[in-house]
Amino acid sequence: MTQSTTIEQIIPRINQDMFLPGIQREFVWDPDQMVQLFDSVMRGYPIGSFLFWSVSGAEAEKRMKYKFVKNYITEGTYPNEFDGKNYRNQKINDTTADMPERMTLVLDGQQRLSTFYIGLTGSLTERGFRRHREKPESWTEKKLYIDFLSDPSETTNDDKKMKYRLEFKEPVPEKSDSEYWYEVGKILSVSNRDEVFDLIDRVVESVGDAHAKHVRTNTLNLWRAIYKEQVISYFEIGSEHNENVLDIFRRANQGGTQLGKEEILLSMATAKWSQGPEGIDARNRITSMVDRLNRYNVDTGFEFDTGFILRNLMVVSDLPIKYDIQNFTDENLQMMRKTFQEDKFEQSIRDAIGLIQSFGLDGRSVSSTVAIMPIISFLYEHPGAKIESGSEQGRMTRQKIFYWLCTTLLKGTYGSGPYTTMTGIRNDIQAAGPGEFPIQELQNTLLRNGNQTITFIEEEAREVINSINKNNRHSDVILSLIYYPDPANEHKEFNMDHIFPKSSLSSENLIENHGMDVERARRYENLRDSVLNLQYLTPEENEKKSNKQFSEWIETRSEDYRERHYIPKDETLYRLENFEAFLNEREDLMVECLLEMSEMLKHEIGMLQAKP
Repeated sequence: MTQSTTIEQIIPRINQDMFLPGIQREFVWDPDQMVQLFDSVMRGYPIGSFLFWSVSGAEAEKRMKYKFVKNYITEGTYPNEFDGKNYRNQKINDTTADMPERMTLVLDGQQRLSTFYIGLTGSLTERGFRRHREKPESWTEKKLYIDFLSDPSETTNDDKKMKYRLEFKEPVPEKSDSEYWYEVGKILSVSNRDEVFDLIDRVVESVGDAHAKHVRTNTLNLWRAIYKEQVISYFEIGSEHNENVLDIFRRANQGGTQLGKEEILLSMATAKWSQGPEGIDARNRITSMVDRLNRYNVDTGFEFDTGFILRNLMVVSDLPIKYDIQNFTDENLQMMRKTFQEDKFEQSIRDAIGLIQSFGLDGRSVSSTVAIMPIISFLYEHPGAKIESGSEQGRMTRQKIFYWLCTTLLKGTYGSGPYTTMTGIRNDIQAAGPGEFPIQELQNTLLRNGNQTITFIEEEAREVINSINKNNRHSDVILSLIYYPDPANEHKEFNMDHIFPKSSLSSENLIENHGMDVERARRYENLRDSVLNLQYLTPEENEKKSNKQFSEWIETRSEDYRERHYIPKDETLYRLENFEAFLNEREDLMVECLLEMSEMLKHEIGMLQAKP
């Protein structure tokens, strides 16, 4: 039987006798989705039904339960000083919590109820664009506000089509002649119509009678949406459905922000891993691992999620890698649990991240976490593999892994059907000799699965080089490969530097100070961030070079510098007016480098083309 209640009546129950079951996913809505929900309820739109699960006594006690997030922070890696803010739902410990005898667990509706809870009683904390995660000043705590002076008869001209002006803003927004920002949560203290009209009168007195109509409409519609409208329409199931709750949960979450397959797998693992006297909480353990990895070294820039952990569990547990429900059998889930509890599983992930970092690459340049999975699989299957640069075998293994990683990223190996390819990759790694990274067999597997080879032909090399500029995620990848094998052996700190200074290649400078025509000047400016104008310098070299013209800087450099950085020998190309010709010549040198590297790998590493 369907029942209904108001937002005002449901809010006090949250985290008191209303919680989330362990099979629920995390809160995933973004601020736009949150404000649109408030806009919808203020407009009287239906927001879908809810599904609650009533449990009591021993059944309530044994179920894993989590709290709703109140003060939400939008990322899982944030400063330690931020006590009281949460990215993930906190698990409830029944031994210490004063829990009610009967409680309600939310099977469907978590995103909407969390939004109401955060918007009315909590806060949202966001990091500034490209600000450092570990610095408190990079973050801003915000609360939900409504502009009482906005015209509710108009809608926004964007895809959201908002009628009410609702925003998460830093407390306390300044008021002006055209804006009066009211903290939405304060409406919870306005319990009756007399208090509503007192609020309206106070606002109108502050802003003037000219705004009275908008203030009245906005205030009354906010109050009615929270206090009067029965917007929470729910169906409640009882103990008769306890054994079927996982299936009910999956089916109920077909709508809204639908569950991803990895979220379904996590829910199933949470349900199955908890069984037995030595049961564990999959959701808590896996999300904790994700947080540890993301905090392992914040500077690496990787952003792992539960799907990454689950995929790697499937790979190294020798299970089907494709996300099909029929693959999530009880037996397979228990095999994943066994693997997860092995110390070497997490250690293999950490070692893979450390290895990639030692190459000078990071989460920005390694554009797909799928690209890390073969390395994790190798380190898991071959725990004694030598990957230090201090031995000949270690250097060879590092070079193979480095070249494999760079070329598969540059060629987009994991962009289409990556998990079909991963099955063959896993088989090759398992079949390899102790500590041997089987690059020849991996190459053949790519060919059998219709992928490109990891060697280059001239056309491919030119296409890759010309498609990358400084702002491209793969700029570090292609530069590292050009300097191969040094980055693979022992990475030193390098700065990415413009060979011809960026400032000298502005169209304004070229036109005003060098008499260049507009078309040519703009062409030069567009080329200044090309990888063909980039090099790696040590911090000391970069400081010495500073903003010097290249023709001046090159006079202080040795012949070894020119060879290492693929600098053309024709000194007339070092003049600014010959910049484009310099790039063309350097392109030929870099292409030649990639082609020679491919030939070297075919012969020295023993790579053979796969036979049809």
